[in-house]
Amino acid sequence: MKYKLYRPKDLSTEQWQIYAALRDARAIYDDPFFDPDFARLVGEVREDTRIGFASDRNGVFAVWPMHIRPGNWARPIGASFSDWNGPILSADTALSAQEILAGFEVSGFTTQGFMPGSLAKTNDLKRVGANISDLSSGWDKYISVQEAHWPKHFKKLRRIYRKIERDLGDFTFVWRDTRDTAFETTLKWKREQFARTGYFDVLNAAWTRDLLDRLRGFEGPRLKARLSTLSFGDSLGAAEFNLQSDTILHGWITSFDQNYRSYSPGSILLQQLLEAMPQEGLTSYDAGPGHDHYKRHYANQQMPIESGVIIGDTQSLRPARLAGKVWRFGEQVMPGKASSIMARARRRMDQIAAVDTTLSGRANGFVNALQNRPV
Repeated sequence: MKYKLYRPKDLSTEQWQIYAALRDARAIYDDPFFDPDFARLVGEVREDTRIGFASDRNGVFAVWPMHIRPGNWARPIGASFSDWNGPILSADTALSAQEILAGFEVSGFTTQGFMPGSLAKTNDLKRVGANISDLSSGWDKYISVQEAHWPKHFKKLRRIYRKIERDLGDFTFVWRDTRDTAFETTLKWKREQFARTGYFDVLNAAWTRDLLDRLRGFEGPRLKARLSTLSFGDSLGAAEFNLQSDTILHGWITSFDQNYRSYSPGSILLQQLLEAMPQEGLTSYDAGPGHDHYKRHYANQQMPIESGVIIGDTQSLRPARLAGKVWRFGEQVMPGKASSIMARARRRMDQIAAVDTTLSGRANGFVNALQNRPV
């Protein structure tokens, strides 16, 4: 077997074609985060991007895009924006994720969105469900089922529609809004949300804005980015900057004007998006994991998704990584409140380490996070 990590700029046209063919061969990789163009665009803004090719006598059986960080430790491509990640595998691959990482001589992989559909469950990973809205039967069938399942929510939403008509006149939904002002306002609102809630601002790093700028106008064979908006009169009320593949629209960056909070602009926009999707040939909306109230009202499927650490090449593990394993063990054995505090602190450190590529930036990010949102 042969394992090799490449910089994206060093891949040949043939290797990009192999990458695309491996991804296209299996429906589980239809999500936009597995698109070769996503990895290529990330590689243009981050020098630590590597794409691993694993092959045997039958050809390439695994492609794994990642960021190689200090200590030969890996993070998902585009983390922490890559809601789904992991290796893209041929259907007949029997190797585990640990074996593939070890083949690349990568000491380990920290993930918050690992795709488990092609590998046996890894003991060190926690499995939860991603919220999926399946519209393959059409909008009318979908919404009738959801209304029957969540009657109070949709009754409340009908009241909000009447309130909008009474107070604001009407609203305008735009599937693809190309206005610069709408895009800038969407990001501004999201950053204000991070500041207001004390969460780490993942949009603060320079590479993240460079990536969004590249994606905003991108039209690949399968990967596309869409800014969808909801406006009240001339005022922008809510926006979603999402990625889509052939059949999936992936909810990504969502924000709204706090002045319209009483009108539930986020829910109104999401419902307009879902209704428009079948006309665009899209059958699934992926809202990711979590228990946000809007997710449970619109999800009709759960898809398994995993988070945690996968250990690969144990010989190259640094003491700091071994300490990380001790920390995670502490989360498992400590009493409830202490375990919860340790887990929140670790997730925050993981997110900061994934986004900020400098040591000083990571240190400042963690200090600011503690000041704004103590664990």
